[in-house]
Amino acid sequence: MRGTTREQRRRENFPVHAALVRRKRSGSSSVSVFVTGTDTGVGKTAFTAWLLERLREEGLRGAGYKPICCGDRHDAELLLAASAPGLTISEINPIWLQTPAAPLTAALQEKRTIDLPALRDGFVRLRNDFDFVVVEGVGGWIVPITTDYFSSDLAADLQLPVIIVAHNRLGCLNHILLTARSIETAGLKCAGIVLNNLGESGDLASATNADILRRCLPIPVLENFDLQSTTIPQPLREMLR
Repeated sequence: MRGTTREQRRRENFPVHAALVRRKRSGSSSVSVFVTGTDTGVGKTAFTAWLLERLREEGLRGAGYKPICCGDRHDAELLLAASAPGLTISEINPIWLQTPAAPLTAALQEKRTIDLPALRDGFVRLRNDFDFVVVEGVGGWIVPITTDYFSSDLAADLQLPVIIVAHNRLGCLNHILLTARSIETAGLKCAGIVLNNLGESGDLASATNADILRRCLPIPVLENFDLQSTTIPQPLREMLR
């Protein structure tokens, strides 16, 4: 990354959409969030779909948003199924690259240019039509979309609080803390952390990671996330405030 020069260029070329400013001031979309992960395959999509379903059960009309899919479109299909009726997969997922790699890599392989304004505009349309939108980022927090635009930049342009999803295992503390610090550096709110056990047996690290994170960060931590749960646990409710 290229520090201030890159950030200034991003803001000049990708200004904040007026609709986002209006929504932020009105406070009508406080439940909308950006879900990122410490890596690919940590359970972001499953968590995002589950959250959409639980919020809809509470009477809210919501939509999932997967701005970019690389490889198949399975993630977008899951979010479409969990969202309010009437949406198309292209509204849920405006950019589909068929190469299973980072967006920049996939775009280079396919000789395509990623339409950055389309990523933002797709979100704005959903946010204007629904009570809430849950955005699932592609891969981890600093995955490159173009040479000078990253997943973190999209979250910043959408002005959303960020929930980190991580695999609860040995080594995840470093990845989570680095991600949380980068979110703060970007001027965004790190709303909280969701720890997925992903079926592994417990060890000292997985048994103590949540406690260590609570000691290091003043944000909610949801441990032992259960996809079978039919209610939103209190730590997650705190993240959505």
